[in-house]
Amino acid sequence: MIPPADVVAARVEMMRQARAKRAQEEIDAQAMKLGGLLPDKHKQVDFFVADLVDYALKDDQATMEAPIFSLTTREDKKLWRWTSSDGKKTVEVAPGFYGRATQHDKDVLIYCTSQLVAALNAGKKLQRVVRFTAYDFLVATNRNTRGDDYERLRDALNRLAGTQITTNIVTGKKGGRAAKGFGIIDTWEVVEKAPGDSRMVAVEVKLSDWLFNAINAKEVLTISRDYFRLRKPLERRLYEIARKHTGAQGMWDIGLEALRDKCGSTVARLRQFRAELETIIKADTLPEYRLTLTSDGKVRFYTRDIQQLANCILKGKK
Repeated sequence: MIPPADVVAARVEMMRQARAKRAQEEIDAQAMKLGGLLPDKHKQVDFFVADLVDYALKDDQATMEAPIFSLTTREDKKLWRWTSSDGKKTVEVAPGFYGRATQHDKDVLIYCTSQLVAALNAGKKLQRVVRFTAYDFLVATNRNTRGDDYERLRDALNRLAGTQITTNIVTGKKGGRAAKGFGIIDTWEVVEKAPGDSRMVAVEVKLSDWLFNAINAKEVLTISRDYFRLRKPLERRLYEIARKHTGAQGMWDIGLEALRDKCGSTVARLRQFRAELETIIKADTLPEYRLTLTSDGKVRFYTRDIQQLANCILKGKK
């Protein structure tokens, strides 16, 4: 798929600015050696250019653990509270004017996190402000690239910026267990539009300290690119839980009610949640993992890797 000309131009401009920044840093360093003027300590806010092509998808472990995002596709204006089963972790999510951020809105965070972790692994300096082209984001997250898809991205950014979180979950091993409040993203801005219309071309997103600390500490897990092919929010949430808790174990069990809470489902009746789960089990669409209901009423997550699963079963028999 060939990107539009305005997207190509935006990419070229972003790369030019990145090269100019590196060149200026070299000039500043040389000036210091020669005893010249000190470098300007108050330049305009730097930004990270998310233009990497070869990178692994990364999801932060904090939001894989806690159910922060709404599972509904309709506007969600309800206050959401969650406490972990051991009572140690708490989350309160307050929706903004545009409603609570959804599981599909999280694609923005996964995209930014993936780019930043790849850059970190390459030894590059990270910035909380991430600039990317809307087209690249839409393609990377398996979305269409029509005009209304750009508007949906705008809506997602509004929900992410408006949704406020208060939690005692610490990221980056910084701070204690005191509750902290913040927006999922601090700000967002369209920095370039398409000629002749309002469609966004390049966007800047300022990530929260909470997420940025997690990225710097590499508190992330690699996820399958097929994650973006999952249609239902609950399917995506179940995959996150499977990836977070099954991992190298190969198999993991959880009670049905506990899973409902961990998913962040607002379904009041447990049998309704069970019915939704049975539909997903029958469809069998989750990448890397499968689910089943056990005879004692639990939900079992297990790997699709036959060798890993066999090793897990043999280990359990010892």
